[in-house]
Amino acid sequence: MEEELISKKEVLEQTGISYGQFYRWKREGLIPESWFMRKSTFTGQETFLPKQKILDRIEKIKALKDTKSLEEIAQLLSPELKDRRFERDEVLGLGWLGGEVLEYYEAIRKESGPFSFRELIFLAVIETLRKYELDPEEMNLVISTLFSSDFAKLQSKEFAWVLALVRKELPGSFALTGRKPYLSACLLYTQECLCDPQAQVVAQIELNKVLEDVKLKLGAL
Repeated sequence: MEEELISKKEVLEQTGISYGQFYRWKREGLIPESWFMRKSTFTGQETFLPKQKILDRIEKIKALKDTKSLEEIAQLLSPELKDRRFERDEVLGLGWLGGEVLEYYEAIRKESGPFSFRELIFLAVIETLRKYELDPEEMNLVISTLFSSDFAKLQSKEFAWVLALVRKELPGSFALTGRKPYLSACLLYTQECLCDPQAQVVAQIELNKVLEDVKLKLGAL
């Protein structure tokens, strides 16, 4: 059964909200981008939305906005993203993740989907780290660090979370010791992190930026 649609103009008239307020709620993630549909009418192109969904959503926002911030409302109204599972073909179909990254992740985790939203963020981190040419052990270190973290805290906009991979050269030559010429460590921190001055930060990622980028690509904001 085809879903009944309502024009943007009718939404504003029926709910009594302003154009500016409506688009502010959209920017803040309270109204999903995927609900907006452009259709041809006798007056030209017009924007439509699923009628029942948008009217229910606006009523919920109006009921909550006096006691909660827009960020808190967005989290309350968007549980479908954090609870959603993504099949393997769907992940590849997103277009921003290389197939080799997914295969690498599956080999490490010994899983082939479906994948959680949390795992999509971790996959995006791995994709971003490819440009740093880390060795497999270092990538494994990053993945284990992410999985041992509290993902709810990583999603908090209160803190700017940073993931960094640090290397420190080992004394002696590789030929003599049989060891790698450096020792690697993965760090997760929210403020300035002081390292051994002899250590080198070889990769650094702002996790909040990765999180926002993935949400945008999924059409959640």
